[in-house]
Amino acid sequence: MPRTATSACRRGDGLVTFPVILLLAASCAGSALGAVTAGMGDVTYVRNSDDPRDGTSDVGLEELWRVGDEGSGFLFGMISQVREDAEGNIYVMDAQLSDVHVFSPGGEHLRTLFREGEGPGEIRGPRDLVLLDDGRVGLVQEMPGKLVFVDRLGNPAGELRIDGEGTSHGGFCQTFSAFTDGEQLLVAGFLQRPGDGAGTMAQTSFLSSFAPDGTRLVDFATRENTISLADFVFEEAKLLTPFWWNAAVGPNGLVYVAPDLQRYRLEVRAPDGRLVRVIERDYEPWRRSEADKAWFVDMVRSIYSGLPFEIGVEPLETEPVIVYLHRGLRVRPDGSIWVLTTRGIRSPEAGAMATFDVFGPDGVYLRRVNVHGRWNGLTDAVLLIDDDHAVVVTGFADAMIAQFTGGNMTVDLDDEADSVEVIYCRVRRD
Repeated sequence: MPRTATSACRRGDGLVTFPVILLLAASCAGSALGAVTAGMGDVTYVRNSDDPRDGTSDVGLEELWRVGDEGSGFLFGMISQVREDAEGNIYVMDAQLSDVHVFSPGGEHLRTLFREGEGPGEIRGPRDLVLLDDGRVGLVQEMPGKLVFVDRLGNPAGELRIDGEGTSHGGFCQTFSAFTDGEQLLVAGFLQRPGDGAGTMAQTSFLSSFAPDGTRLVDFATRENTISLADFVFEEAKLLTPFWWNAAVGPNGLVYVAPDLQRYRLEVRAPDGRLVRVIERDYEPWRRSEADKAWFVDMVRSIYSGLPFEIGVEPLETEPVIVYLHRGLRVRPDGSIWVLTTRGIRSPEAGAMATFDVFGPDGVYLRRVNVHGRWNGLTDAVLLIDDDHAVVVTGFADAMIAQFTGGNMTVDLDDEADSVEVIYCRVRRD
């Protein structure tokens, strides 16, 4: 399938053109410049300093209701996605129990959608949840890659199979996540097929739109890798693909992608895949301790524990810039871009549980937002679902990991993690 997205300049390949050289030079002149914007053809480049234009704001979370504790009547397995519909109802996906619980804005349990199985409206091990404007609710199944749909009452509403090219020739397709603005639907995953060399596999990671028959249409991000089965080494820099989780569809069908692990870089693409904006910010990556590296090696080896041999693992020296376990890139209906970095959960400001970076639709770094609550931002996710409400999911990061490791890790992110709970909060601005 030919790539329909156009490619802009690539600094790593030495293809920086003159206008961008001027932009980069200007942006390095001092933080007082704030954001520097320049254009090259149809692409706008925005380079931000580490100082937001409007400074820092603080918000608190006031709990309104919760489910998942002993008194609620609900015991969740692994909650790894929460969505809100236009009526304010909250959809909670349980990846372990393969269902979705729907709650009213007041906390009343309305219904349960999906169940585990192979039939219509059934799924095994869901990885993501999407809500479409036509009333369908979709769950992403990892393998074989597909989306399963029901309507808002739970009636089966079809499937979208992401079989991929080459699956009939010894290959397979896995899907991890989906992104939508209610209309445009993107799916992320990878296609793996026999490579050209003996004992090799060719892997194509993708973030793409698909036709109803599963044909890949527009690629918004791709990555090609060759894996040697004889001496398999998981190189984090090559094989961990951030856009499997860090992407979003915003207003006007614009697609936002974080394509790099080690650079604070966001790409904005038109619905046809054309690159229209690149947003960057000065950022010092979080350096890993030896314990951090050991945790990552443990995670990767747990994922591949079914192999008859122990694989090699080459972790990076620094943590990824944008947190993929928390789905750290989100775009609000007003076009503002909310980014959660590793520093935002490792060392949040002013005693907050998490610190978000907020960019305007034009890519200018506007402000930091410190979210205060009694929860642990490293393991518990705070999902700002609208201007006035947020959902906290305890154990969210561990649930994301457990989907891929099968619970085989020897060390959790937090040894004192609470039970899995969903807490609906009012956002309080002091």
